[in-house]
Amino acid sequence: MGLLGTRWEAKYEGHAVVVSRNEVTRGIALAWDGTEIAHRTWSWVGLGELHGTADVGGQSVEVHVKLDGGDGASKGVGTDGRCTITVNGKALEVTHVK
Repeated sequence: MGLLGTRWEAKYEGHAVVVSRNEVTRGIALAWDGTEIAHRTWSWVGLGELHGTADVGGQSVEVHVKLDGGDGASKGVGTDGRCTITVNGKALEVTHVK
């Protein structure tokens, strides 16, 4: 778990998708190519969902983020859990950065 924040990154058709969680306030944010497209100011124990809309080649796409406790090996206090990102229903490969 990051000391003050946790971050996950993914790519979608050349676009950068970043999910960040503030460990102090438990707020979570979703950024698309460096621009925030969704956020929550507080989530229960850093878990929750975000929904946003982004532009890909002139078309709007739905971006969905889910933070959960992860599988049995990563559940519990002191873990970052799991971040799932989907764009128009397609799951992305997500990298836990910090």
